[in-house]
Amino acid sequence: MGMSAGEGQADAVGGVMAPALPRLDIPLLRKDRRLWVWWHRGTSRRLVVVFCSVGHAPDTPPVLEFAQSATAGGRDSAVFIGDPQRSWLNAPGLIEEIVEVIEAARDEAGTDETVTLGYSMGGFAALVIGGFVPVRAALAFSPQMSIDPALVPDEGRWTRYRRRIGAIRIRNAADHMAAGTDHHIVMGLSRMEKPQIRLLPRAANAALYFLPRTRHDTAPRIKRAGLLPAVLDHAFSRRGEALASLLAEQLNARSKGVAA
Repeated sequence: MGMSAGEGQADAVGGVMAPALPRLDIPLLRKDRRLWVWWHRGTSRRLVVVFCSVGHAPDTPPVLEFAQSATAGGRDSAVFIGDPQRSWLNAPGLIEEIVEVIEAARDEAGTDETVTLGYSMGGFAALVIGGFVPVRAALAFSPQMSIDPALVPDEGRWTRYRRRIGAIRIRNAADHMAAGTDHHIVMGLSRMEKPQIRLLPRAANAALYFLPRTRHDTAPRIKRAGLLPAVLDHAFSRRGEALASLLAEQLNARSKGVAA
C-alpha cells in the first residue's frame, strides 16, 4: 500500500549513509499533513517505534531513518512515524493518533515488547510517548527535552518550527518519561546542547551517555563508527552497562545513571 521506501541502498541517519544492504520493503502507509507512517513486518516479537527527526527544511517531507538498524536487518517489526508539521507532539490530538498507530502495529505484529527510537525531535518523541502507551525501552539521540521558551529561553535552534506551534502541550519530556520504561539518552557535550542538558532527568530509569567532541550529531557519529546496531541492541535489551562500556571504549563517552 502506498509508496515504498526501499532502504536497500542505505540506512540513513542524519544524512549519514551506510553501505548497501539487502533491500527492505518498507511501504509508506499514510501520508497527510498530520502524519507520515511507514510499516515493516518482521518475524520477532519486538516492535520498534521510530520517530523521524526534524529534517533540514520546513518544506521537505519527513525522511525515513534507521530502517536497517531499527529492524535488525529486517528481523524486527517497525513502525516509522513522521510529523510533517514539526510540532514536537504538540499538534492537537496528535499524540492520540500516534497511540492508535502504535497499538494497531502491535496488534498486527503480535508483539509482546515495544521499544522506541529517535534522533533530535524524534528523540524527544521517543522519550515522551512512553507516557501514553506501554514502552519497554527508549533510545534517544540528541533529544530536545523542551522547546518551550519558558523552560529553555537560551535555546535558539528550530525557531522557524517553534513559532508555528500554538499551545505547548508537552513542556518537558521528562514529565512524561514513564516509570516502567528504561530510557537511554545519548548527548553531545557541546555549548549548543547546554539548554537541553540542563533539563536531563536524574532518575533510576534514565541512563545518560555523553560524547565528547560531539555537537548535535550523536547518531551520525555513532553511525560512522559502525556502532549503531550494537548500540540499539544493548539499549533495547536493557544492557546499560554494556552500552556504557561500548561507548566509553570506542568514543570516550562518559555515562551517568547506568544500571546493568
